Amino acid sequence: MSDIDIAFCREMLREAHALVKQAAPSINVRADAWVYHFMHDHWEFHGPDQFWWHGSAANAYDARYKGWMAWLRKHHPAAIGEEVE
Repeated sequence: MSDIDIAFCREMLREAHALVKQAAPSINVRADAWVYHFMHDHWEFHGPDQFWWHGSAANAYDARYKGWMAWLRKHHPAAIGEEVE
């Protein structure tokens, strides 16, 4: 993994954190979620409200980003510009 990949994923995560904080100010984005590296590029994200995401990610920052975005999609879809069903 190159440094540029890590830097890019960290920037994406920073943006996801801002969206989460805006949609749910009571969430502590660093303390209320964690990731687990299962195997190869497979990761799990465990977040608030017993939310769980699993899938492919390049690194822990990428897994956190994808996990938070999935959490937002489920709990606050308007925060990421998706229509509420």
